[in-house]
Amino acid sequence: MKLNIIRITAALVLGTSAIAIPNLSFAASNILSTESRTLVLQINASKSVIEGNAKAQLLDISQGKLTKALSPNQKILDTHVMSNPTKMVILTTGPHNRIEKHDYNVDGVEISKSDYKITVPDQGKVKWVAPAKGVNERVMVQNGDQFTLYTTSGNPIVKYNAQLEDSTYEHVNIVDWDFSAYPYIAIMYAGQRTMAEDYFIRIVNMYSKASSKVPGLNIDKQLRIDKQGQLNIWNSYTYDEITPANVAHPDPTQKQTFHALYSMSTGKTLTEHQLLFKPTPGQEASGWITQVVGDTVFVQDLSTGLWSLYPTRKSDAIASEQTGLEKNPTFFGYNSQSKISILLGNNKRFHCPKHKKNYSEINQKIRPSKILLSAEIVNMV
Repeated sequence: MKLNIIRITAALVLGTSAIAIPNLSFAASNILSTESRTLVLQINASKSVIEGNAKAQLLDISQGKLTKALSPNQKILDTHVMSNPTKMVILTTGPHNRIEKHDYNVDGVEISKSDYKITVPDQGKVKWVAPAKGVNERVMVQNGDQFTLYTTSGNPIVKYNAQLEDSTYEHVNIVDWDFSAYPYIAIMYAGQRTMAEDYFIRIVNMYSKASSKVPGLNIDKQLRIDKQGQLNIWNSYTYDEITPANVAHPDPTQKQTFHALYSMSTGKTLTEHQLLFKPTPGQEASGWITQVVGDTVFVQDLSTGLWSLYPTRKSDAIASEQTGLEKNPTFFGYNSQSKISILLGNNKRFHCPKHKKNYSEINQKIRPSKILLSAEIVNMV
């Protein structure tokens, strides 16, 4: 397989065919913080919306830049991309700490705004629930261990206390969750015990109160329910030279499940992706990183730099053990029709893949902080 790569690099000057990209390094470095998780949602083949650090920005891939901040003066609570018609739905914290809903078209122009009589909690998150099957839109609000499903007029429909009692742990708290349709909700807990912390996910039927634990290693992970109502769970891990025996950690001699898809109604595994990631003694970072955007999984071996793409719903790889990327980039998505992937990295050097490729370089000056960013449009043909 040949990869055609278009690389967008924030650097001093790498070539004579330079094209300025205003605000690429500034905007990207603000929203793509390493201290928070970044959500990337594909709008179409040329545009995506990026949410991170309670901010959201529109990425125009054809122009090679972040073009517009969405609701720039408010805290972003939740972001969705809808189809028929295509639009972005963003929940924010409005005046008097009430929830606001903003609808944007594909160019980032606000086309409508709604005020909900629902207060943003001090501790917790808010999720917008799209209308479906004759049911109007809803809003799920977490406040500590309490989950409440509201109508847009602020009337509570369902309440569920997700407090978990487990004698294995000194303390258990909710660290993440996702919800797309009643009655199922996926909740990730962190359980603290002596010198260790376990992360695990439970799928809960809010009507029957029945719950089931999702299988897997109790390391930190991420979760997201897709548009078909099925649960994606993925993880990343960096090997440590010294790991306490009681801390959950992968066996480097065995293949690791870096992504799996589960049924919300049965809890059964629908798809599972595994690879072997060998640690390299003396190397600064060994392990793997995994990112999911849309229905595509990106995984990279931190020891070798080799990376692969997988569809979330199928076992076979789209591209396997590819070279040419710096380590730990941000994945912006894959277009199955054009066979193009977009990634954003932070390496100071321009790494050329070992395979044959065609690429053009687009450069600009960096900020004084020396944060260097590069984006790559990888065309797999």
